[in-house]
Amino acid sequence: MPDPQQTHLLDYLYVLIRWRRLIIMGTLLAAVGAAGISLMLPERFTARTILLPPAEEPKGLGLSLLAGGGSGLPASLAGLVGMSTPSERLLTILDSRTLLGMAVDRFELMRLYSVPHREYAIELLSENVEHELGRDGSLAIETTAPTPELAADLTTTLATYLDSLNRVYRRRQATFMRYFLEQRVQVTRQELAGTASQMRRFQQEHAVVDIEAQTQAAVEVVKGVVQELTLRQVELGVASRSLAQDHPERLRLNMEVAELEGQLGSLVGDMSVDVASAASTALGPPLRQLPDLMHEYAELSLSLRVQEEILGFLTGKLEESKYREALDTPTLQVLDRATPPKTRSAPKRAMLTLACTAGALVLTTLLAFMLESWQRQRDAQDGRMSAIREAWER
Repeated sequence: MPDPQQTHLLDYLYVLIRWRRLIIMGTLLAAVGAAGISLMLPERFTARTILLPPAEEPKGLGLSLLAGGGSGLPASLAGLVGMSTPSERLLTILDSRTLLGMAVDRFELMRLYSVPHREYAIELLSENVEHELGRDGSLAIETTAPTPELAADLTTTLATYLDSLNRVYRRRQATFMRYFLEQRVQVTRQELAGTASQMRRFQQEHAVVDIEAQTQAAVEVVKGVVQELTLRQVELGVASRSLAQDHPERLRLNMEVAELEGQLGSLVGDMSVDVASAASTALGPPLRQLPDLMHEYAELSLSLRVQEEILGFLTGKLEESKYREALDTPTLQVLDRATPPKTRSAPKRAMLTLACTAGALVLTTLLAFMLESWQRQRDAQDGRMSAIREAWER
């Protein structure tokens, strides 16, 4: 008895041998057709350039900039917190219709692509431009064209236009920032002038020059007046017991005590005493008014100092914006220049021919088995019909 598996394999071999002409001729025709079609397809060449984008510049007017700390985030971490990196913004510009339209007009691609509208040419050029963003932030641009020279020229031109539009974008952004900063500087100067006027009126009204120094001097003077007054009051008490009321020495002590009390009341701020010498006035306001005056003076000083710091910061940012607005240096560095490729990128004739040949071989083999199965079924049906006729004739 033969092995069923061996018989099954022999049946497969029988089918392949029986239908070998169909398989071989179909495969050869497919290979020749694929080779002919690949030769008829237009050649395509791809040029490549690699650009290094500029480093991330500090932006914004945050408190970290006010403290001199910069933006606080490196460019490599900007994408982790939802911020766009310079390379990602360059990709947006590269995909824009503005840049692609400039290249279409520059190389008359409407005529090359044989399209009636400029928008169609832009879409076709967009399909022929590939870009890749490296992990280090580098930007690779690949452009496919019918000739090597055109591919290299297109790639170089796209990189040039990308740098130009990026510079325009930066200058425009710097211009908007300058307008904003000029308005803020003007408003801050007006606020600073108003605060300075309030400080000047406060100092004139309350005779304040340096409130801390004046307070310290007033305290020292008051301490000396209190000590002198206490001494004269003791001497007056002794004299009142030993001298007559109209004695010159007692009268002198009475006058000294009264004068010292008047000076003390003027320094302390006793409203019942209406004595104010030039010396006490020069020391500043009375001591009883100092707590409220020092609080108001501190608020005015703090407001004045904060506005001065803000004005200094805004003035520095304004000069920086003017510098960026006037800056017109290249923002992209070319790491690898685009050169005319030596070999075509499409069509891949060998790969196309091999793929079509393999596909034709598989399809013709399946067709052979289908035809064999169909013929066997037909033979079986014919045998059954013959058996039926023979049985009928009997």
